[in-house]
Amino acid sequence: MKQSTLKWLSCSLILLVAISCRKKEKGVLDDFDSGIFDFACIWNKNGVQDTATGEVSGPDASAATSYYFNVRQKLGGINSLKDFQVGDFKKMVGGPFYAPGLLISAKITYEEHDADHLLVHFLNDGTLPSGASPVSGTFQLTRKE
Repeated sequence: MKQSTLKWLSCSLILLVAISCRKKEKGVLDDFDSGIFDFACIWNKNGVQDTATGEVSGPDASAATSYYFNVRQKLGGINSLKDFQVGDFKKMVGGPFYAPGLLISAKITYEEHDADHLLVHFLNDGTLPSGASPVSGTFQLTRKE
């Protein structure tokens, strides 16, 4: 009995050490700390250009494999604008750009960021399975706090 307990404890200890030493997978925006940002989203849909501006918080990647920015304050009358889904945890270019309140579903074609800025270009040429209208545009964040 004493030997089996010691075996069980040693196996448990080895397993615990192995799990705790496992390296956390690095995400694309790991160097882009969470905070409050001013945003500007400019898009062209069916030949008509439109703009949404305001303030977002994020990025939040805890709930899924994508980064989410939650809208804190909107400038203008787009009451349905609640959040933006920007890229995948492992990649930005080729990842999704989704703004349900603006009816935008597209793929990211270009991305650049540093600790205080994020710039994303997106495009849906009508080939995405979402059936959304062709749309192109930019999404830009500038750290506020």
